[in-house]
Amino acid sequence: MTLLSWIRLVGDVWLVGTHPQWPESASTDPLVIDTGGSRYPGAPVRGYFDNEHDVWRRWAARDPERAGLFVLPLSPDRVFKENVSGGAPYGLIVPDGCADGLFAGETTMPFVSYLNHVFSHGGFPGQTLPDNHWHRKQALARDLLPL
Repeated sequence: MTLLSWIRLVGDVWLVGTHPQWPESASTDPLVIDTGGSRYPGAPVRGYFDNEHDVWRRWAARDPERAGLFVLPLSPDRVFKENVSGGAPYGLIVPDGCADGLFAGETTMPFVSYLNHVFSHGGFPGQTLPDNHWHRKQALARDLLPL
């Protein structure tokens, strides 16, 4: 339910990029929630979910141990966001009977908790170089309200 509400109210978010005064921002695991909705506005989002699940189901039939749980991909991993080949994407573990599904990323936590964690860091929750640019993160987070 929380993902569908996010899609309906917010849509896709892609904070990966560069800033002239913060060139390391891509290394801070910027927020990305990408369901394909912005790229394909005429296509129903459900089609994206169904396609990803079909691919996983075929994989799980061939290799159930390696397939593990189905994670609906919503974001590239931290390393990929830095434009380096990374690991498995972040996403929601489904099926899940809870209203707020589990988001699997650098750690696993409820989706709303993950979003609140990201918002508390101004959209950039990862660690950065020694300077850590904490002042930029604080400025970005100042007016963000928890969900």
